[in-house]
Amino acid sequence: MSDIARRVGLSRSAVSFALNNENQVSEETRLRVVAAAAELGYRPNASARSLASSSTELFGLVTDIVTTPFAGDLIAGAQDAFWSKGKSLLIVGTDHPDRPEKRSLEMMLEHRVGGIMVATTYNRPIKVPKALDGTSVILVHCFDAAGLRPSVVPDEELGGYTATKMLLDAGRRSLGMINLDPDLPAARGRHEGYLRALGELGIQPRPSVVVSAGADADGGYEAAKQLLSTQRLDGLFCANDRLAMGAYQAAGELGLSIPQDISVVGFDNQEVIARFLRPALSTVALPFREMGRIGAELLMQSEAEPAHPEDGRPVAQVVVPPPPVPRASI
Repeated sequence: MSDIARRVGLSRSAVSFALNNENQVSEETRLRVVAAAAELGYRPNASARSLASSSTELFGLVTDIVTTPFAGDLIAGAQDAFWSKGKSLLIVGTDHPDRPEKRSLEMMLEHRVGGIMVATTYNRPIKVPKALDGTSVILVHCFDAAGLRPSVVPDEELGGYTATKMLLDAGRRSLGMINLDPDLPAARGRHEGYLRALGELGIQPRPSVVVSAGADADGGYEAAKQLLSTQRLDGLFCANDRLAMGAYQAAGELGLSIPQDISVVGFDNQEVIARFLRPALSTVALPFREMGRIGAELLMQSEAEPAHPEDGRPVAQVVVPPPPVPRASI
């Protein structure tokens, strides 16, 4: 700033007013200062500004999603929200978001982040690290096991309901479900949505056509082969797209054509799978971009009032609807 002041023949204070777009200087002066700053390659010192204002331009994201297909949507949603307010995002990848490496958290806290978003690959309860006490924290695609921190999660029941309705609206009535591990919140919610959609049409659910199969294509293949060789089904809801990929193979081996003989709906909208299966897989999207955006906005709101979990106030949980993505498998 001293260099700019010398270049344009002004005081440092006038340069500061101009660069911060304050009305203590004329528009002509501001333009002269901005032009000189560009010529000299000036960049604001974010650390100095945060010290002077007792606020920060930087927020943190700790996540195990970085290497998954969902990373782009989560990061883009959060980053768009932060950038719209002139903030930046510092990202740390970890295998264990509930117990990240101590060095990662220390690095973020040393950078005086205004808060930290913790995001996970699958929806589950987590324990927030003790080191984050006194720091604003928002959980995304997970929730606080102790019930003390706000969270943003998908509406798993609505997602299951939406997937099942896609099949019912196409005239399918004999529906089966290949579910995830029954202990997972996603499995419970998606199954409840499946039952609700059947119940609305007065269709009696049959426990024999609902099986749990883990989360991968091999599990989907084995479960679908078991179901389709013993049950007459015209629709199949798979609780994720990898299960649906395995179900496609099983259906083909049994001589069933999709969607003529049986319609299939997945969940997640994992595009590398859903768009390139043949026929392309109808599914329900996990709303990672929207969850990232909402999480960022909540984190910026909480910066002005740092979290104190022990104060006993109600903890918010924002539930985001997963949208349907119809394709050719119905």
